[in-house]
Amino acid sequence: MASQAEGPPPPLGETIEEPGIQQNGVDLNQEQQPNTHLQGWALVSLVIAFMAICFVLALDNTILATAIPQITSDFKSLNDIGWYGSSYLIAQMAMLPTCGRLYAFYNIKWVYCISLIIFEVGSVISAVAPNSMALIIGRAVSGVGAAGLVSGTTTILSYCVPLKKQAKLSPVILGLYSTGSAIGPLVGGSITDSKTLSWRFIFWLNLPFGAIGLVLIWISLRDPPPAVKGDLSWRVKIRQLDILGATLLLGATSCLNLALQWGGIVYPWSNPKVFGCLLGFGLLLISFVDLQARGKETATVPLRILRGRTVVASCCFMMLVQVAIVLHSYYWPIYFQSVRNNSARDSGIFLLPIIVSNSLGTLCAGWISSKSGHYVPLMWIGAPILAVGGGLYQLVHSQSPRGHWVPIQIASGLGYGMCSQMPILAVQVVLDKTDVPTGLVIIMFFQMLGGALAPSIGQNLFTDTLLRMLNAIDGIDGAAVVAVGAGEFRRIVPPELLEVVIDAFNSALKKVFWVALATPALAWLVSWAMEWRQIPNTKERTTEDPEVVSLRNL
Repeated sequence: MASQAEGPPPPLGETIEEPGIQQNGVDLNQEQQPNTHLQGWALVSLVIAFMAICFVLALDNTILATAIPQITSDFKSLNDIGWYGSSYLIAQMAMLPTCGRLYAFYNIKWVYCISLIIFEVGSVISAVAPNSMALIIGRAVSGVGAAGLVSGTTTILSYCVPLKKQAKLSPVILGLYSTGSAIGPLVGGSITDSKTLSWRFIFWLNLPFGAIGLVLIWISLRDPPPAVKGDLSWRVKIRQLDILGATLLLGATSCLNLALQWGGIVYPWSNPKVFGCLLGFGLLLISFVDLQARGKETATVPLRILRGRTVVASCCFMMLVQVAIVLHSYYWPIYFQSVRNNSARDSGIFLLPIIVSNSLGTLCAGWISSKSGHYVPLMWIGAPILAVGGGLYQLVHSQSPRGHWVPIQIASGLGYGMCSQMPILAVQVVLDKTDVPTGLVIIMFFQMLGGALAPSIGQNLFTDTLLRMLNAIDGIDGAAVVAVGAGEFRRIVPPELLEVVIDAFNSALKKVFWVALATPALAWLVSWAMEWRQIPNTKERTTEDPEVVSLRNL
């Protein structure tokens, strides 16, 4: 490729032009927009920046899980467990397609840096939050910034790094992402248990990594390549951003989350507020689908791509298994801290089996699918294993030894790792090359949707079951126990009733893990709708659209 031009590397921030690649199916030569590849220290700075940012994004995804019991105790907000995770994911999910299109219309350096600043502002709001609502708002703001960072990383790589180097650099960046995901619960637990720090430091921790990334991005992209569609009028840009679609989607998912968290707990399911949320969800969803149908190719989710059964099955499969793994990630720490009375740090350590086995399952599945060329069998195998992990929790109790719950976590992580990447491969196999980037964004969209709904579903089941069981115990005020939080209820429960209350917590958790069994079981049924296709073993697949490569690897 032209990136291997003769002569010494250019100085920091300078680029080498290379025409002829495509972005979102548009040939840059036709758009009169030359592509540029970074060289030398500019490329090194860009990679280090992405490593720092991907690390903090991964850390942010998992670090909060072990701190949630303490947060609920500080804010007396056990009813808000679902919002701490779902507010971040809903905002990220709704804004991901719109943020992705911003990079086609405007200066990529400015869009990325502004996204990073928004993410950091959300972290500051969360760190100084005086109450639960402020924390939820901060998480939502961070989610908007994260949407811009996720889509921007893939786009900037496709603009500025040649394909051969992408293949070498992506594993390096991915390695930092995996590391951040793995150590997140341990770091979160250690910070929460610290005598000098509190859970608020979890959010302050994002600032130095963001600052490093911001400075390096600014230096390395001193002369960024022009936007692919930067010459369009501002009216056309606004229309193609589909801001209305993102707003409708954000409103629909928020209404559904409110209904799931209120129904049967704060209000009866027949309450007008709950019914109104469900009605709002339905109307907003219908409006969103109608808008996408009329928008055709400028829509956030082009319905044309969803006509193939493999794409639809892949989206449903990804959403269902994501619900299961998020429930595992959020509610195992609740078990360790509320049922077993472990510290937040220990609960982070005890969560490592599911995280490590997830990584190993992903690596093994990638090797098997690349060697065999088949991905559907891994969906058939992985989803039932994940379901078994959810089902086996029914055997767990307050005195369960490690030999019981460690294998359960390993099964869950291994099953998810084996099957979770297969829909991404399937979309690339069945779609035309120009449709693959959009198809991958849709898959990511449904993955985030599952992750956003899971905490709310879990919270509804957990809190409803816990309240009913606690209110049935003489001498226990169920509302007071729930209000004080999962980490502090032992202070207000009489010693002679403590064991009964602990059993109530464990029984409520078992209800949640029934969902972690049901959703992968449904995913297994959905996987039978997949077309039996094989991954092409041709050179063409190794020279695919750079955005496809970067989206898949990230």
